[in-house]
Amino acid sequence: MKHFILFLAIVCAGASFMFHTAAKEAVDGSNWASDVCKAGRSFCHDPQQLIYAAAGLAGLWIVVMFVSAIRD
Repeated sequence: MKHFILFLAIVCAGASFMFHTAAKEAVDGSNWASDVCKAGRSFCHDPQQLIYAAAGLAGLWIVVMFVSAIRD
């Protein structure tokens, strides 16, 4: 479970970086960037939402690791 939470945090952070980059490139008219922005309109205009989710998941992972260390 703790590895899955960390995996989700990394995926959210990577997706946020992708949407942030796509938002910059869409202005120039790149095909891949406009396709990415069409797929996730709200994330392309506000990629911070995914960073907040990644930070929350990372915090949850830290808590789970701490509780797991206490239990052992």
